[in-house]
Amino acid sequence: MASNQMSITQGLAELKLLDKRIKNLIDDNYEGPDGPYCFRFIAVNTKSSQVDAEKLKKDAQAAYQSFNALVKRRDQIKRAIIMKNATTSVRIGTWEGTVAEAIEQKSSMAYKRTLLYNMKKQVADVTERLKTEQKNVSERLDRLLSSEMGKDMKTNPETVAALSASFETNNKITLLDPLDSSKVINTLEEEIETFTTNVDWVLSEANSKTLISVGPQ
Repeated sequence: MASNQMSITQGLAELKLLDKRIKNLIDDNYEGPDGPYCFRFIAVNTKSSQVDAEKLKKDAQAAYQSFNALVKRRDQIKRAIIMKNATTSVRIGTWEGTVAEAIEQKSSMAYKRTLLYNMKKQVADVTERLKTEQKNVSERLDRLLSSEMGKDMKTNPETVAALSASFETNNKITLLDPLDSSKVINTLEEEIETFTTNVDWVLSEANSKTLISVGPQ
C-alpha cells in the first residue's frame, strides 16, 4: 500500500479534525428512550415503537466502521509524528535535542520558573531580614556606647573604636549563600527566557519542514 507524505504541521491539523470527528461520533449525540448515547446500535422493537431493523443495522455498521477508520487514521498520523519527533534535532539557544525532548523540556521549564520565583522571593526575604538584624545590632551598639562612654565618646575615639570592634565581633551577622544565589538566578533567568522565547517558533519551523509518511486515507 502506497504511503502519502505530509508535513508535521499538516499532520497536526488533521489530528485536530480527526479528534473532532471522533468526538462527534462517541459523544451523546443520539437521544434514545433511556437517555443520550453515542451512535445508535441497539434498540427494543415493540408494536408501539417500531424500529427499522435494516436501517438500524446499516446505520450502526456505518457509524462503527467510521469510528474505527477515524481512530486508525489518527493512530497512523500520531505514531508517525511521535517517531519523527524522536529523531528530528533542533537547537534553542544553547539547548540542543530532539523535537520530542524540546516538547518535554517545556514542562521542565515550568518547574524551573517555579524554582526561580521561590529563589528570588527567598533572597528578597532574607536580604530584608539581614538589613533588620544589622540595624538592630547598630542600635544596640549606639545604646552601649552611650551607656558606657556618655559625653566621653567624642574625646575617646580609641576606646569607642575598641568597644565597637569587640561588640561587632561578638554580634557578627553573616549572610550564608553557598549556592551563590545571584549567579544561579541569573543563569536560570537567561535559560528560561531564551528557551521560552524561541521554542514555539523553532518547533513550528521544524514541523513545517519535517515530512512524515502515512497510509492513504
